[in-house]
Amino acid sequence: MMRCIAIDDEPLALKLLTRYCSKVPSINLAGAYSDPVEGLGYIKILEPDLIFLDIHMPDLSGIQIAYSLNKKPLVIFTTAYEQYAVRGFELDVVDYLLKPFDFERFLKAYSKAEERFQSSLTKLATEPNADEIISFKCNYQSVHLPLHSILYIEAFDNYIKIVTPTKTYMPVMTMKSIQKLLPEERFIRIHNSYIVPVDKIKSFSREKVTTDKIQIPIGRAYSKEFLKKMNESI
Repeated sequence: MMRCIAIDDEPLALKLLTRYCSKVPSINLAGAYSDPVEGLGYIKILEPDLIFLDIHMPDLSGIQIAYSLNKKPLVIFTTAYEQYAVRGFELDVVDYLLKPFDFERFLKAYSKAEERFQSSLTKLATEPNADEIISFKCNYQSVHLPLHSILYIEAFDNYIKIVTPTKTYMPVMTMKSIQKLLPEERFIRIHNSYIVPVDKIKSFSREKVTTDKIQIPIGRAYSKEFLKKMNESI
């Protein structure tokens, strides 16, 4: 459901919006306010997904409210003044309802908002979290690589090799500098020349680590710390 707030200084218009919202099962009308200042306060408290917002109100206009919000919800402007339409679309509002509007026109505007809302949820679900990505320069280009795709990292002359199932990247970096970018609970250095993701390790001994793709030697200087970490994770 979309959490919504309606703000309109005209009681009849606010009553109509409330009635229209009650007809749509996917709308959760969290509040309806005739005082724009009070409404603005509740926007910040309730953090709605959508606001039905009258433009022409005393003390604080709908446009001023929309401009003042740091966290931008979806906005559908409602007003009797057609000249405000351009200002509304400059703010990237979902739609502009010119009073008086019927339920069919209200539903059309809401459907646009719902489509945007669902699209944003889908995007959020499919995009990797910023904490799950490593960023670096390689061949004069910026690379944003999901951490889960890294099979292992190997030192190679003045470069490092970041090996994934589909591609190997060779940025000009040291092992120490790449290690600082990696979450230490998920990656472990096992040799002067190798860093491996903990979840890619299939088996290990004092001398070597086996992943799906490769066997990697464990350096003597790293053996104690490696075994300690692996035993703690079991």
